[in-house]
Amino acid sequence: MESVENILTVTSRDQLFALSTCRVAVVGGNLGPLLREHEEAIRAFVQRGGGLVCLADMVEAYHEYDILSDVLGPVHGMCVPRSELIARPAHVDHPVTRRVDPTFVFTEEVYLLDVIPSDGVALWTIKWRYSSYTLAYARSYGRGRVFCATLGSSAETRTLPMFQQMVARATRYAAGLDREERALNVAMIGYGAIGFEHGTAISYVPGLHYALVCDRNPERLELAQQSFPAIRTCLDLNVVAEDPTIDAVIVSTPPNTHASVSMQMLRAGKHVVSEKPFCLTTAEADALIELAREQRRALTVYQCRRWDPDYLAIQKVLKRNTIGDVFHMETFIGGYAHPCDYWHSHEPISGGVFYDWGSHYLDWMLNLIPDPVVSVRGIEHKRVWHDVTNADQASVYLRFAGGQEAVFMHSDIAAAIKPKWYILGERGAIVGQWRQEAVKSRRWSGDLIEERLAPSEVLPHLSVLTREVDDTIHEQHLMLPSVPPYAFHRNLANHLHLGETLAVPPEQARRNIAVMEAAKYSAEHDGASVPIEC
Repeated sequence: MESVENILTVTSRDQLFALSTCRVAVVGGNLGPLLREHEEAIRAFVQRGGGLVCLADMVEAYHEYDILSDVLGPVHGMCVPRSELIARPAHVDHPVTRRVDPTFVFTEEVYLLDVIPSDGVALWTIKWRYSSYTLAYARSYGRGRVFCATLGSSAETRTLPMFQQMVARATRYAAGLDREERALNVAMIGYGAIGFEHGTAISYVPGLHYALVCDRNPERLELAQQSFPAIRTCLDLNVVAEDPTIDAVIVSTPPNTHASVSMQMLRAGKHVVSEKPFCLTTAEADALIELAREQRRALTVYQCRRWDPDYLAIQKVLKRNTIGDVFHMETFIGGYAHPCDYWHSHEPISGGVFYDWGSHYLDWMLNLIPDPVVSVRGIEHKRVWHDVTNADQASVYLRFAGGQEAVFMHSDIAAAIKPKWYILGERGAIVGQWRQEAVKSRRWSGDLIEERLAPSEVLPHLSVLTREVDDTIHEQHLMLPSVPPYAFHRNLANHLHLGETLAVPPEQARRNIAVMEAAKYSAEHDGASVPIEC
């Protein structure tokens, strides 16, 4: 994808006389009174093909100027007091709003438009007292393009990822770099339990097309075609590698094959999404990252639980610094039950317990405590379930450069379960208690049937506890946020089409592998502390 060059961020009126040096001019607000010469400079710039991005109160300040009103188009609006407002995309297939989150919330005093140019396209709207108003619109003028958004006057709004995405998209649009020639063809290698999830997401994300499923088991290929009749299928992954129409692949084979299959696909010129875990060794991770760089192909890992509601809620609490700096964190998953007899429980294929649920929980902890890890300890117990090769219980102990510590435990022999989350900060704590839930129904006779759900199938109760100076502890139960739909796959499409940053860069996935590999080494050496830098 082509990047936008020669962007001029206009912060003073005198810069308007230098527009001929740039491709896109971004004006972030009121520059003060403009002379006619300033207006003419803007008009000439856009007429000959320049892009103009107007933010914050620029439209409000200049829409009645004779020449600028011709460039911006006729608008009318009203200023509303500082309020919490919900912005929604008005046009799902415009380059500025394609594949964005369905809403975002901001708080500021803002100019709402009830009239936009007749040739303008409303892109972002809000509701105000039962009426709909426009926050952002786009139009063509001469040979150039104009984008106007009335929000962005507050520093708080400007730091929002959605606002930053909007401005970046608007800049590309104004520069004329908005075409997506075709949807990218995606192939799935290994159609297991997650295959339907990937296929559904790809089918709903514009810019991606579910084209091919490869699996050695014909029965799984039949299941894939039942759910997605339009896909092609094959039994040999070499067919995928040699198919020039396939742009990207999702590697969903068992973990011990992730590295080799991903390598083959990268060498074949495909973008690669690996299921978690990324691979089994740091050396494999480094080789994959280097090969992706050489091939100039995208490489990422499907860390889907980064969008779990409890994790999103904890991120928000920590970002607000509600409990102060975190110094201790524990996470737990498990219970007392026989492990499955699938490859997940066979260490030579799965990598072991550290690489199973640890792929998610360690990823959470490493993102919530971003300081470098300086040492790792791993402990494994094999006491009850001897028919599988995975450990019955495994724990990972992390020490960070800032002195923080974190512990992850996965147990299949825990008759009493620990909280899912136990996070201590200097001013409070976050606790996530597992919920005991059951699905209830009736037999034909009327008798009650209760099917108890595993803790991992239920969201936890999340509480934030904070201390007052008189030692009073306040406990607040958190409402969990809704999950943004198909967030990973939308990000993948936005990266491949627009160059937007990957939600899961391979370097982050490599950090997870380095920790898991060190934990495994430690467990094999009596729990010795392993120095590490990652």
